[in-house]
Amino acid sequence: MIRKAKPSDIPAIVDIAVESVSQNPLPVKIDREAIAQMIQFCLNPAHFGYVIEDDGVVVAAMGAISQRSFWYKGLQVSVLLYYTRKPGAGILLMREFARWVKSRSGIKTAVIELEPDVDERLVSFLSKAGFGRKTINMTYVREPGGQS
Repeated sequence: MIRKAKPSDIPAIVDIAVESVSQNPLPVKIDREAIAQMIQFCLNPAHFGYVIEDDGVVVAAMGAISQRSFWYKGLQVSVLLYYTRKPGAGILLMREFARWVKSRSGIKTAVIELEPDVDERLVSFLSKAGFGRKTINMTYVREPGGQS
């Protein structure tokens, strides 16, 4: 069952988020409190916070924030979390997200950053769903003990 996330889902979503960022980890300390705060933020109707529940257990989650663009009139949406523990369930979240984005005329762009080892089927799905502009993200990662 796909549904809007609610406050009682936050602990389960935090666990999913931690699992997500642990798949291809960066050398940073995970902050569960920060994750919980951002999930709480995503529960606001101006933002996107959905889960998939299977037998009463949250098995997938997606969260995105909507904000005013800094260079054009309108809103930009940025996906913060997209992860599933149940194969095939995540596509339901992406479909709902695509519907949500398209139903809000104020949203002019929506950005989903994909991991380097993303399944090409997801890329194909997103392209067909209208997320067709590919960009390159370059990320600086401070190594543990690094100075600069």
